[in-house]
Amino acid sequence: MPNLCFASPAEEPEEYSIPILESVQGLFGGQFNYVANRLDSFFATERADDEFGRSRIRIKSQFFVRERATSNLKTQYRINLKLPHLEQKFKYDFDEKNKSQASPASAAIKKPTENKGWIFNADMGVSLAIPPKLVTRARVRRNIVTGTFVHRFVEQLTYTTDASALVEETGLNSDRPIKTTLLFRFLNTKQWQVLQKEFTTNHGPTWLHSITENDAFIYGLTMQTIIDNSVWYTSNYRLAVNYRHNLYKQWFYLDIVPGFDFPKIWSFRRTPFITFQLELLFGG
Repeated sequence: MPNLCFASPAEEPEEYSIPILESVQGLFGGQFNYVANRLDSFFATERADDEFGRSRIRIKSQFFVRERATSNLKTQYRINLKLPHLEQKFKYDFDEKNKSQASPASAAIKKPTENKGWIFNADMGVSLAIPPKLVTRARVRRNIVTGTFVHRFVEQLTYTTDASALVEETGLNSDRPIKTTLLFRFLNTKQWQVLQKEFTTNHGPTWLHSITENDAFIYGLTMQTIIDNSVWYTSNYRLAVNYRHNLYKQWFYLDIVPGFDFPKIWSFRRTPFITFQLELLFGG
């Protein structure tokens, strides 16, 4: 189902161009966020689009194969546009607000290692279905550093002109670089479909691993839960590996995602699946 989305990122943090970091002190020093930024950019995550304020066009074609289910082919189109004049209207950074109140001494000891301000992002899309559906979204995100972890908070509201209507989502993912090619990330997400009265969560550890400049993996073990009739229970366990390969000049990518689901509806019986995806990225 094609989607056309227009986004207005609110802030573009400084991008770094650095050599390979050779010590833990260097990794958690001035380039604290280097590993996560590089891997999220390679996997073209939503966080990377929001925080780097890129204008780009995505075309995704996904083919799903699952045991005891019909194969499914899905194509999506997404357009992100950076609007410099509009983003100034939404830009609000608490660090900038407090900068004038900070003393010279406190400013001197503050580490310029992480963008700690609030980032607002809004987009609008049209789903080219019959009948067409209008999708509007608003997100606010902030990164919080504690010790060797970066906690990435995001709150999102989505309204779609169909039965799903208003959906509220919250995420708090915690990142810790292990080395320059390996990032540990613990996922915590929640989704509340307000009118449908459906509340689901997703939790678990993942590892993002860069093998070469053109190859990377995501290894994940997650638990999905749901609240139904005031009963909160585990609905599925998932074990999956996402292999992503840069086919051509950082604009044509192949993803292969094999894995196993253990859904409650099948008495947690092992259910293998595999997903093939081709993604084209233009711009950014």
